[in-house]
Amino acid sequence: MSLLDDYAEYESTVRRQQQQPNGSLSVPNAYSNQQQDGLALGINGLDADGYITTTLEAEDAPIFSLDTVQFQVPNKIISLAVANDTLVLVIEGAKILRIKLQEAHNIIEASVPVNPTSLRACNVFLDPTGRHLLLSTPQGESFYYYDGWEHAKMLSKFKNMEVTAVAWNSMAWSTANSSSRTILVGTHDGKLYETELRPSGDAKAKRIDIAVKCIAELPVRERVTGIAMEAFPDRRKQHVVLIATGTRMYQVIGAADLETQAGDKSSVFEAMLHNGLANPNFQEIPGMPGPGALTVHHRETVLGNQVQAIATDFAWLTSMGVFFGRLTFGAQESGDSVIENAALIPYPTSSNAANGDADGSEQPTALSLTAFHILLQYSDRVCALNMLNNKLVYEESVAPESSGGTLQGLTVDEAKRTCWLYSSTNIYELVVTDEDRDVWNIFLTRHQFDAALKHCYNDAQRDTVLRAQAEHLFATENYMQSAEIFAHTSLSFEEVVMRFMEKKDNRMLQAYLLSKLSTLQKQDRTQTTLLVMWLIEIYLSIIGEVDAKISSLGVSAVSSSAEQITAVDKPESGSPNGQSPVEPQSNAIATFEQEKTKVQNELYALVEEHKNAVDPNTTYQLAESHGRRDFWLFYASLRGDYERIVEYWMEKEEFLRAIEVLGHYGTPEMFYKYSPALMNAEPVALVDILMRQPNLIPSKLIPAFMRYGHDTLGSGANQAIRYLRFCIQKQVCRDPVVYNYYLTLLVKDSASDSESELMSFLTTYGKDMLYDPDYALRMCKRYGRIQSCVHLYSLLKLHEDAVELALKQGDIELAQIHAERPDDDKLCKRLWLKIAQHMIQVKEPASEVMELVRRSNRLGVEDILPFFPDFTRVDDFKDDICVALEDYEMQIQDLRAEMDEATRTAEAMQSDMTTLKNRFAILSTEETCQVCNEPLWIRQFYAFPCQHSFHSDCLTRRVVSSCNRVQRRRIQELQTQFGEITKQRRQLRLTPLMGKAKSSSKPLDSDEQLEQQQRRAKQQLDALVAGECVLCGDAMIKSIAEPFISMDQAANGDDLL
Repeated sequence: MSLLDDYAEYESTVRRQQQQPNGSLSVPNAYSNQQQDGLALGINGLDADGYITTTLEAEDAPIFSLDTVQFQVPNKIISLAVANDTLVLVIEGAKILRIKLQEAHNIIEASVPVNPTSLRACNVFLDPTGRHLLLSTPQGESFYYYDGWEHAKMLSKFKNMEVTAVAWNSMAWSTANSSSRTILVGTHDGKLYETELRPSGDAKAKRIDIAVKCIAELPVRERVTGIAMEAFPDRRKQHVVLIATGTRMYQVIGAADLETQAGDKSSVFEAMLHNGLANPNFQEIPGMPGPGALTVHHRETVLGNQVQAIATDFAWLTSMGVFFGRLTFGAQESGDSVIENAALIPYPTSSNAANGDADGSEQPTALSLTAFHILLQYSDRVCALNMLNNKLVYEESVAPESSGGTLQGLTVDEAKRTCWLYSSTNIYELVVTDEDRDVWNIFLTRHQFDAALKHCYNDAQRDTVLRAQAEHLFATENYMQSAEIFAHTSLSFEEVVMRFMEKKDNRMLQAYLLSKLSTLQKQDRTQTTLLVMWLIEIYLSIIGEVDAKISSLGVSAVSSSAEQITAVDKPESGSPNGQSPVEPQSNAIATFEQEKTKVQNELYALVEEHKNAVDPNTTYQLAESHGRRDFWLFYASLRGDYERIVEYWMEKEEFLRAIEVLGHYGTPEMFYKYSPALMNAEPVALVDILMRQPNLIPSKLIPAFMRYGHDTLGSGANQAIRYLRFCIQKQVCRDPVVYNYYLTLLVKDSASDSESELMSFLTTYGKDMLYDPDYALRMCKRYGRIQSCVHLYSLLKLHEDAVELALKQGDIELAQIHAERPDDDKLCKRLWLKIAQHMIQVKEPASEVMELVRRSNRLGVEDILPFFPDFTRVDDFKDDICVALEDYEMQIQDLRAEMDEATRTAEAMQSDMTTLKNRFAILSTEETCQVCNEPLWIRQFYAFPCQHSFHSDCLTRRVVSSCNRVQRRRIQELQTQFGEITKQRRQLRLTPLMGKAKSSSKPLDSDEQLEQQQRRAKQQLDALVAGECVLCGDAMIKSIAEPFISMDQAANGDDLL
C-alpha cells in the first residue's frame, strides 16, 4: 500500500518553514494567506493609540501540530528511523520497509535473515545519508542493510553485541564511495567499538564480515544510551566525543584523523578514548539511572566560502530532568570541556497530572532538539520546552486506544528538519511551523536586543525591539547610541527631537538627524532637504563652539606666557614638576583643532553626499551668518558656482585668487565680465591665463584693454599688446576689429618710436587687408608715424603722396623705394623725376643726381636737364651726356635695320599674293559633283585643293543644312542681295534699248558700282559656303556625333540600300 494518498499535497501545505542560509524564511502554503494578511496588518495597521500593533492573529497556525500519517502498516511496527528524507520501518515478520518520502508511493521491502516470529524488539540506527542501516537485537545479533539490497546481512563479527548507540561520521556526506567512514558504536555492557560499514561482497550473501574493534570501556560499566562525535570547526582533526549512560555523560577531547582510510592498522579513536577515559571528564546525575538518551543539534554556519553543519546544542535525558547546554569549540585540549551554560531542566508537569488524572512522575523515553525547542516523548504524549526560558510551550496527548498502543519512539531528520513519532500501528509527524515566532520577545525581555532583532518576523516586531532598545539606552544615559536607534523606530520625529533638545547637546541631536536621514528614501526630497539644512546649521554651530574654546585657550596661553616671562627671575614661582603651565593649554588646543577638523570633514562629506538636496541660498546665508568662509567656498566649489567664488575674491580684492579660479573653471562670459577690473589690478597674471584659454573671442576683451591704464601703471610691457600679438600670431585670429585695435595700440605705444613692430605688422598683414588701411593712415598721421604713413599711402595706391611725404621728410631712400612700387612704368618714371627734381631743388650735388638717374633705369640725362638752372656747368655730367648721345645713335641704327627688314617682308607678301591669284586646278571632263553625282560642268561649281568638287547650289544646300541659324540667315541674305544686284545690272543694260521709257523714280547705280557690290557679295558668300570642303573640313569632323539615319528618314521608311 502507498503512504499517505495525499502525502505530496500534505507536505506542500503543512511542512514547517525552513530557515535558508541567507536568513530568508519560507512560509508554508497552508497558512500563506493568513500569515501574509497578518504581516500586512503588522506593518500597516495602527492601534487606537497610534502605535504599530505586534500581536498575531488568532487564525495563525500553531508552532507545533501532531498529524497522523495515513499509512496502513502491514504489521506492527518494531522500530522506525528517518534520515535524509528517507523513512525506514522495521515491522514484525522480520521485514524492513524503506520509503523515499518524496516518492511515497514507491516502497522498498527487504527482509531480515532471522526467524520472523523471533524478532520482537530491536534498535535501529540510520546514518545521516539514509543509506546505511544498522539493526541490533537484544539477543546480541546485528544486521546491516544498505540501500537497494533485497535483505539485510548479519554482521558475523558483531556477535553477542547489543548495539545501543551509534556515532555517525559527518564526513560520509562528502565521500564519493558508499562507505560510512569511521563510526563509533556503544553497547549494553559499556564498551565502545570502532568500525566502518561498507557494502562489499556478494549482494545475495546472508552474512558480511565487517571489521569491528573494541577501543575503550567506560570506567563504570553501564549501558551506553547515547554517543556523538563532533569535529572542531576550525581544527578538523580535533574532535570531541560525548558518551551518555543512565547516570553519567562523558566528554573526551583529542586528536583523531578521520581521513584514515579503511584497512589501516591503527585505530582512529583508540588512543584518544583510552587516554580520555583513563582520567574521565564527566557530568554525573545522582539517583536512579535515567533514560539516558543523548541528542546533538546542528546549525548551518558559513565558514569561509562553505556552509557547514556545526554542533551547537546538546540534551541528555536523566532521571531528574533534561541536562541541556551549549557546545562551544575553541582551543580546548584533552581534559577541557566544550560544554557551556549547562543546566538541568526539570521535566514539565503534565496538564493531566495537574488535574489529578495521571501520575506526573513519568519520565520521557526519548528526546530531540530543534532550533529553539526540546522535544520530549512520553508513552502517551509529546511535549516541547523552549530552550530560552525552559517553559512548556506545547503538549499533546495521544490516546493509546486511538494510536494502537503507547508511543514507542521519537526521531528527527536533521537534513530536512522533520520530526517523527510512532506507536506499534501508527506513524505521526510533528509539524513545526515558525518555531522562532516568539523568540524575539524572549530575547527582548532579557534586553538581548541584537538577538531579538535577528528573529523578528515583520517590521512591527522590529519596531518594538528598536523602541525598547532606544528607550533602554536613553534611560542609561547612552544618548548617542539611543539617538541612532530612535531614528529607525516609528516614534514621531517631533517627540524624539524634543527629548534630545531638552538635553541641550547638539551632538545628540546631530546623531539622531544623521540616522534619520539615512532612513529616508529618494522620493522624500522635502524631508531630506529639511534634515540636511538643519544638520548644516548644527555642524556650523559645533565648529563655532570649538573655535570659541580654542580662542579662549589661546588668550589664556598668552597670559600665562606673559606671567612666565615676568617671573623669570623668581625660580620659586615655577611649576613644581618643571612643566610650563602653557603646555597643557597647547595640548588642549591641539585636541580641539583635531576635533574641529573632524567635524569639518563630516560636514563636507554630508554636503557632498546630499548636494542635490541642499538649498543654495539658505546654505550661503548660514555660512555667512556663522562667518565660515572656508565652508562657503567649499560649497560654491561643490556646486560649480565659480562665478560666485570669483565675485567673492573680487570683493575681498584678492585678485590673484580670482584669476586662479578663472583659470581653472572660468567660462568665456566670466572672462569678459571680470577682465576690465582684473586688467588694471593684475595685468600680467590675467594675460597669462587669457593666453591659455582657446575658446575666448578676443574682440570681446577689447573693452577691458581700453580701460587698461598702461601709461598710468607703468608696469613694463603693454600686456594688451602682448595678448593681441598672441591672438594674431599664434591663434591666427582673423577679426578686423582685433587687428585695428592692435594697430592702434602699436601706434600709441611710446616705446615703439622706431616703428619696427608697427611696420612689421603693416607689411605682414597688409596684403590680406585684415586691418582698415584708411583708419591706420589716420592714426599714423595723428601720432606722426611717418614711415608707416608712407607705407600706407603706397598700400592705398597713392604712390605720389607716398613719395611726396617721404621727400617732405627728407628721406630720399624711402622715396626711391616707393617710387618703384607702381605697376605703371610712366607713373614710376614720373615719381623718379619728382625725386630728381627734389634733389636738384635742395641743391644736391650733380653727381648724386646722376647716380639717382643711373639707379632708376628709367631716366635719362635729357629728362633731368630741364630741371637744372640755366647757368649750371655741364662738366659734372659731361660724360653722361656723351654716353646718352651714343645710345641714341645706336638706337637710330637699330630702327633703320628694322625698317629695312619690314620693307623686305612687305615685298615678299606682295609676291605671294600675286602667285595666289594665278592658282588653278586641272579637272577631268568626267568629273561629277560630290553631292548629286551629276556632271560637274553643267552648272557653276567649286573646286577645292583636296580634289573634291561641288555644284554651287549643291554645296550651298549642304552647308545650309549643317550650319547654325545665324550663318544660315546670312547666306540667305547674301544670295538675295546677289540676285538683286544681278537684276539691277540687267535693267541697267536694257535701259538704252527701251527708248523713251520712263525712268525710275530712284536713280540706278552705275554698272561699275553694281559690279563692285556684286563682287563683294560674291566674296562674302564664297567665304561662308566655300571656306572649307564639307567632306574633309571641320564641318565633317563635327558631324561625327550625328546618326547615319536621321529621324525623318526613319519615320518615312526610306530605303537606305
